[in-house]
Amino acid sequence: MKQLLALGLIIAFGISMQAQSRPSDKLFEKMALKKGVTMMSFSKEMLDAVNLNFDDDGEDESNVSGDLHEVKLVIYKASEGEESMDFREKTLSYLSLSKYDKVEDDDPDEDVDIRIYRKGKKVTECHVLFQGETNGVLLSFFGDFKIDDVDELADKLDSYK
Repeated sequence: MKQLLALGLIIAFGISMQAQSRPSDKLFEKMALKKGVTMMSFSKEMLDAVNLNFDDDGEDESNVSGDLHEVKLVIYKASEGEESMDFREKTLSYLSLSKYDKVEDDDPDEDVDIRIYRKGKKVTECHVLFQGETNGVLLSFFGDFKIDDVDELADKLDSYK
């Protein structure tokens, strides 16, 4: 009987731990194993120490308000002589439209995809994906925040790539 109770507690603990993970965690686990991928993660403490701001030389700032917990950056560059993976396709396969909302961009010529994950009115994940011919960049924001003008934010991020 005690063994059955212990097994039940282990299963319940495993299910509760799985429920607490973010939907995109599997993406970062898989990308970390790919050749040509560099990953960086910035914690809340690091973000608080560096005043993260997307100011554009005196113009209005993009307004991201709320509590930002973490920023992850994934950079893909195909190695010379090796076949490059389709970074966009691989990344978007983990950010499916069944879980994430796609933010429509005003400029159809831009190679930017934005996916957000919401809990109620708050955005808990925002993923901005850029794709070049042999490279790609994924910039992911995690927290509880609202994005007042996500298109403007994407335009400013696009100028940094």
